[in-house]
Amino acid sequence: MFVEERTRPILDEVCLILDRSPAEAVLLRHHTNAVYAVGDVVVKISPLSVPLERVRRVVDLVAWLQARDFLTVALHPGISQPIEVDGHAVTLWRRLDASVAQPITTGELGQLLRQLHALPLPPAGVPTVLDPINGIRRSVDASAILAPADQELLAHRLGELAPVWAAAMPWDSGLIQSDPQVRNALRRDDGIPVLADWDSASDGPRMWDVATVAVHCRRFGSHDFDDFVTAYGRDPRGWDRFEDLCRLRELQMIATNARKSAPGSPAAAEVARRIAGLRADPHAVMTWNIL
Repeated sequence: MFVEERTRPILDEVCLILDRSPAEAVLLRHHTNAVYAVGDVVVKISPLSVPLERVRRVVDLVAWLQARDFLTVALHPGISQPIEVDGHAVTLWRRLDASVAQPITTGELGQLLRQLHALPLPPAGVPTVLDPINGIRRSVDASAILAPADQELLAHRLGELAPVWAAAMPWDSGLIQSDPQVRNALRRDDGIPVLADWDSASDGPRMWDVATVAVHCRRFGSHDFDDFVTAYGRDPRGWDRFEDLCRLRELQMIATNARKSAPGSPAAAEVARRIAGLRADPHAVMTWNIL
């Protein structure tokens, strides 16, 4: 399993490359990836299920963004990346902690996305193919925590919402981050906000990025979507299918976390809570806990 006991030995190998002591390492997050801070470097370890080539495309994308002066978190210099350790793809990043004291605002996120969505597609391609419909199906099938009734509920809800993905969306398609939220943006020491976490970057509807921000604003209850809209410069709420797209994004989040969560874990309990809310009233917007 992808747990800290598995990734600590990989971190030890990376620390040898960095000439740093593993005793310096602090675990920041262990969910989709294992993320450790070692001094001024952030070490990101991908699970075995993530191919090295996909992570290489992430590295190539970030290098391309930096060449175009886009405000992105920087790779740690001087080491060819990604590194492969025991089959795991590893990337190294500059550590940025200023957003801890001064969190990124939704307005700043709106400015970053406006700039990102104005860029062309990178010539070397993007890390992933965005396919939420089949992704939800695969996640539901692969989950170890969903009861048959839960699987049926999520499948039924997907059947109701899937048509919105085939609809003609405003603002066309292009380079998108795929999971923009204030936790996926950081602040440099000079106060400038930068976008981070490019693992799911794709060629997809720009509206998908905007729906993701809207979902995080309303489900996690601490951010103002109006500020985002003002900074982004366009309001998606004039599109009559925007609510359905937000509901599809929420369904994807539930299914993805159901796939990643171990039975009996706090994450599994949160997934069960979200499904209970969906079962009670699919149109209600209850607050979610961050995973």
